[in-house]
Amino acid sequence: MSTPTPEPTTLLADIGLAPAMAATIAADVARGDARSLLHELLLRGLWSTVIDEAAPEALHRHGGAVARLLAAGVDLHDLVDVVREAQVDTIYNVAQLIDWPDEGLELGETLDVRLLAAMTHGGGVPSPLPELHASLMERDPAGRSGEPRSPVLRQFGMLDADIRRQITALTGERKFSAAAVLWKQHVGGELKTALAAVQSLAGKTR
Repeated sequence: MSTPTPEPTTLLADIGLAPAMAATIAADVARGDARSLLHELLLRGLWSTVIDEAAPEALHRHGGAVARLLAAGVDLHDLVDVVREAQVDTIYNVAQLIDWPDEGLELGETLDVRLLAAMTHGGGVPSPLPELHASLMERDPAGRSGEPRSPVLRQFGMLDADIRRQITALTGERKFSAAAVLWKQHVGGELKTALAAVQSLAGKTR
């Protein structure tokens, strides 16, 4: 007996989409409109190519210049910031290229081209894809709209994963004094500075 194919809403929820978004996209697909689905997949795909600041050790898998810089003693977290900024710039440029592949070329209306979305199966009229670059930065997994890390966020990223989880939990519960004591134990400095640091982290860590 064959296993029934999951409903589109379930499939979309299984890849991490919020229930409301999954339902909206599934409804579009049911009408044969593939635009929102392709738009979402491209946004997610572009951001998936950007290094996760919470896993800087991923850089150790690289060879070439990255390996040479690390071997020469370049700070791992400095390198993560450099790589991420370059990657964010790149995906923004790619998104713009997808939106306007002929920008600046003056090809005229005869050769005007745009990316269209259509379902491979199920019919539907191919339709222009909504602009990607306009909504790309708001989808930054770090919640910073593509902006670089602040010095406090960089210090936070250098902490042990378990300490990061504890500080995140405490700031989420607005237990700033306890979070500040923990920060001071592992980062150093004055308690007043530690308190300001953890307060600035509220809602910005994961």
